[in-house]
Amino acid sequence: MKSYNLSRLNKRVQFGVEKMSGFNNNTGENITKFSPTFSVWCGEYTLTISNTISLTGTTATTNELIVVRHDDRITTALEAILDGVEYKVAGVSSDSELNAYDVVTLTKVNGHG
Repeated sequence: MKSYNLSRLNKRVQFGVEKMSGFNNNTGENITKFSPTFSVWCGEYTLTISNTISLTGTTATTNELIVVRHDDRITTALEAILDGVEYKVAGVSSDSELNAYDVVTLTKVNGHG
């Protein structure tokens, strides 16, 4: 995606991974917590009507689309925190041209694994 107004990149998103932070003695499960690796500026991305129709059958209500400057570090192996909500990176639509932007699809993490 080439045309996106730079002033719309007005939010900060943190990307990172889940790391073990302890052990629950009662259940025997590992306790994990989000560990940020890097953060970038991002902006909201709105779907067109045809894009929305093509998402029918998916959990589109739990997805958030954001635009970031092209960054090879952003992959589907990462999680993200945006506005205090934890998401899994579900997809990255990359554009590696000069002054290009990537559209990142985030899916809300439900907290149950």
